[in-house]
Amino acid sequence: MHLLIKDVLQLFQDKSVSLAAGFAGLDNIILSVNIMDAPDILNWVKPGDLILTTAYIAKDDPILQERLIRDLVATGAAGLGIKTKRFLPEVPTIIKKIADELNFPILDLPLDMSLSEIMNPIISNIANKQSYVLHRTIEIQKTLTRVAIQGEGLCSIITCLGKLTQCPVGCFDVNGFPLVQWIPKKIPGIDDTIVKQFDSILDKKAANNDELQDLLAQTKSPCTQSLTIENSNYLITSFPVMSNNESFGHISIIQINDTFSDINCIALEQACIVAALDFSKQKAIAQSHRLHSRDILDYILFDDLSNHNVDEILSGSRLMQAKFFECWVIELAENETVVNVPVILTRIYKTTQQMVTAANPLSIVSERTGKIIVLVASTSNFNTNETHSGIILHNAFHTMYQNLKISLGIGTISTELGGVRQSFHDALTCLRLGQQIKGAGQITFPYEIACYSILENCESSSILSQICDSIIQKLEYSEKNSGTDLLQTLEKYLECDKSLTETSNELYIHRNTLSNRLEKIQDIVNLDFNNRELVFCLRLALRQRKISTRS
Repeated sequence: MHLLIKDVLQLFQDKSVSLAAGFAGLDNIILSVNIMDAPDILNWVKPGDLILTTAYIAKDDPILQERLIRDLVATGAAGLGIKTKRFLPEVPTIIKKIADELNFPILDLPLDMSLSEIMNPIISNIANKQSYVLHRTIEIQKTLTRVAIQGEGLCSIITCLGKLTQCPVGCFDVNGFPLVQWIPKKIPGIDDTIVKQFDSILDKKAANNDELQDLLAQTKSPCTQSLTIENSNYLITSFPVMSNNESFGHISIIQINDTFSDINCIALEQACIVAALDFSKQKAIAQSHRLHSRDILDYILFDDLSNHNVDEILSGSRLMQAKFFECWVIELAENETVVNVPVILTRIYKTTQQMVTAANPLSIVSERTGKIIVLVASTSNFNTNETHSGIILHNAFHTMYQNLKISLGIGTISTELGGVRQSFHDALTCLRLGQQIKGAGQITFPYEIACYSILENCESSSILSQICDSIIQKLEYSEKNSGTDLLQTLEKYLECDKSLTETSNELYIHRNTLSNRLEKIQDIVNLDFNNRELVFCLRLALRQRKISTRS
């Protein structure tokens, strides 16, 4: 709603005001008007000023005329209006040349109008536009404040902003993922296929989000970028949602043109302020739930469940409705590239909270000593025919945090709250042994480590060592001399139930290479692969060696 140079030409179209040069500056914004007849006028010129003059001070000095134009451009003036046929018969050629070069508009003013007759209507128009903007700003503030007071949430805020601006609107989190969007059913002059593309843009991750976040962090005003769809140009304007220097994301609007861009930007800024309040409220609620969940889990996992106070506290928990329980423990591997571990853990916590409670609403999630503890609770038995929820969560981690290694240990299922503690310890064991056996960043189930757990704690393992140590030692010695991975080949062959095809695929070697290695192993240790008991003992010994070596 700013007054532009082209608006001034429209305002005086019947008064012989014309554009003499600087045609590319027609969209320059006029914020004020000033009259220049003193040599030192440049000391008072402000950005956005339209300067009106008779050019008396420079009428006979082409060098001064050129310097005047360059100085006005340097100060950010909107344009220059020169009354001709008094001291200058026409706009000088040098002024036209420099103005065209610098895209600085020069208006040719008629002799029969005083400068004040030109200035006053322009100032009046500026005041009217500013008054309208102020009036609309107050309306926008009242409308959005009403939405904030009613506490209807982010969706209502975005809908309200969309209706105020009649622009497609989208809200994105700090990672650029869409949270909510609003699209008008119809946009005058815009084809429905274009509107659908607007919807598609706002419904997917923000393009170049990292660059946009850096840009928004450096400026206190909305950031506008060009958007081209089917050879038509549109504007996508974004502003951060922030509170106490904490960013919650950003809101973007797609503008068809810049006719109401200033009012739309005001509405966008106000909506971001209201949205920041809603995010802060949701954060406080989530923090309260987080602390409550931690307290409940502390009671279940570490307190005396026979204590009367504990029983009273748990009786009011939604967990009492559940009949099946399963504990998970999540841990982020140490990574030198991760600068702010608490922030990453908070994001992992939020992801876990959203996905777990969406599948099993009675579940609770907490954080303790750098680990995220999940108590999955359900009124019905966990469906073993479907993909385990832990696998779905771990896959989501891998997609969202590709550079991080997030390990997940799954505990055993319990049918009573008193058995959750054992499920928790089983989850910790799965986490620890899974990291030793598979490496960091994997998901481990109890059935995968049950054998390793027995071997780790077996007091009678000396018999196993006496049977198999000589075989392992001979192969280790041969490995050092030949450089061939005989032990790994043997271990993988036994783990694959002596399947040549599966083993060669696992080791990425040809079947013939595998057969040659197995023959070499038989020659070195005189091993009979048909001796089932010996092969079973050797398989256990190799597993025991794996956990003892990595620990």
